[in-house]
Amino acid sequence: MAKRILPYFRPHLGTLGFAVTTMLLATAVHLTRPLILREIIDVAVPAADLGLAVRLVLAFVACLAVGGAAMYARVLLLARMGAAIIATIKRQVFSHIIQQGLRFFDRQSAGKLLTRTEADADQLRVLFTGGAVQLISSVVMLAGIVALIFHEEPRLGWLALAALLVVGVVLYHYTAFIRQLYKQIRERNTEMTAYVAEYLQGVPVIKIHGREEAVVQRLAALNRDKAAAERRAGFIDYMVFQPSFRIVTEILVMIGLVLYGSRRIFAGEMSVGTLVLFLELVRQFFQPLQAMTELIAQIQTSLAAASRLFEILDQPSDLRDEGKPCPYLRLTDRLEFRDVTFAYQNEPVLKRVSFQVRRGEHIAIVGVSGSGKTSCVNLLLRFYDPTSGAVLIDGQDIRTVRLADWRRTIALVLQEIYLFPGTIMQNLKAFHDDIPDEVVIEAARQLGAHAFIERFPQGYQTVLAERGANLSLGERQLLSYTRALVKNPDILVLDEATSAVDVITERALQASMERLMQGRTAIIIAHRLSTIRHVDRILVLDQGELVEEGSHDELMERGGIYQKLVMIQSVAPGSGRPSPQAAEPAAAAAEVA
Repeated sequence: MAKRILPYFRPHLGTLGFAVTTMLLATAVHLTRPLILREIIDVAVPAADLGLAVRLVLAFVACLAVGGAAMYARVLLLARMGAAIIATIKRQVFSHIIQQGLRFFDRQSAGKLLTRTEADADQLRVLFTGGAVQLISSVVMLAGIVALIFHEEPRLGWLALAALLVVGVVLYHYTAFIRQLYKQIRERNTEMTAYVAEYLQGVPVIKIHGREEAVVQRLAALNRDKAAAERRAGFIDYMVFQPSFRIVTEILVMIGLVLYGSRRIFAGEMSVGTLVLFLELVRQFFQPLQAMTELIAQIQTSLAAASRLFEILDQPSDLRDEGKPCPYLRLTDRLEFRDVTFAYQNEPVLKRVSFQVRRGEHIAIVGVSGSGKTSCVNLLLRFYDPTSGAVLIDGQDIRTVRLADWRRTIALVLQEIYLFPGTIMQNLKAFHDDIPDEVVIEAARQLGAHAFIERFPQGYQTVLAERGANLSLGERQLLSYTRALVKNPDILVLDEATSAVDVITERALQASMERLMQGRTAIIIAHRLSTIRHVDRILVLDQGELVEEGSHDELMERGGIYQKLVMIQSVAPGSGRPSPQAAEPAAAAAEVA
């Protein structure tokens, strides 16, 4: 774990150097104070030398002031350093998560990833804001005290060293034990955060089914589990270990030292000032030990969080971005799926699918739910890679092209529209600040979004509510079209882009979509087959296989699955029921589905 954590300190070696300097200074003045006390008791008081006593007292006060100032400066600088390191770790973890393929997100819930990125990273604060330095400071202080005791009384020095070794062995085994307890607490905390994040997304469903109380009870059960783990760790740490540790060490040692020192004083072998010196050194001896036992719990919590963060960072991406840079990549001839097979788990969802899309051609992919339509899009966008076969651009496997360059040629419009937090302008630019505002405004004019944007008092600088909640569904869809047009892609993918809107809004959006597709290669996935009658070609998927291919008229004449899918969507005007002509094909389509 130290090998993983120490590199984060490298950019802050200057701050660490200053912290170590102040730590050594504080240790020196702390060790000087008992020596000053001995001089006051053994020299100034017996000699009745008031001047010497005042000078020694002032020196003692100066030691207190210097030690306090050094500690304050160290804490302040280490707090800044810790904040910078934690920000770096959060950025690193979030960047690693974002760059993962979709298989990673299939295995991880959003709530758990949120906990790892935010809460676990914050738990590292004690390591990077002085915890590690404080631990080193305690070790240095102990070494200095033992050395001073050795210098003054070798026999006591050996006893102190033996005690230190015993304490070290006890602390070593205790840290291994307590770390597991604090790791359990972090896991319970992750479960709670994930639960809250996931159920907040489903509040309308929870309310309509009247399950508010059940959801709250489940959260209460998770909270009880977490509280039980915290109570157990807290009881063992603060009620059992630390009190017993102090009793067995500090109190017994102090009693033994007083008895030992008194006997030496009565024998004339030790001065009172030297006994006070030893008592003060022993008191200081247990201060860093006490600090170490308290730090252990905090550091173990941090290490438990660190291990969970490194679990994320150690997960390799299932997508390898090893292609060569192609900053000017363009589609000049054709896209091709060549003998593509793909499985999310074990069962293939695409089976040896092959087709070509010529430059400028508009094709549609249709089929019943689960036929593999969206999987084709996921492979085209390289969210996943094929299990076998290849996706090619102008005869070149897209895996040989740098991922960023490949995706720069494609724009995606999804059924579930996602708008970023920020202004309308930022969303339309997708945060590419180098795009001129004029380009964005012209794209909005072309697709009919400019009019409704200008109705807002702040126009393009209007801040959107979460997921664009202050816009209608049709307005959000227009923004997604405009964002795609601003990107000026070669290839346009429309994944169920109008299936979530009503028929009237769909017709209004159809003209915008047609303008968006002009001059571009377009791949459309649609449930409403009425919207794709005029595409160049339609591909029909069934259970992961390409079973039909042709224009709308050709497929209708063929009388296969496509015709049945069209018929099942055909409704007699005003009746709300399938037309008589469609009844028999509709029944057959239902059987196919």
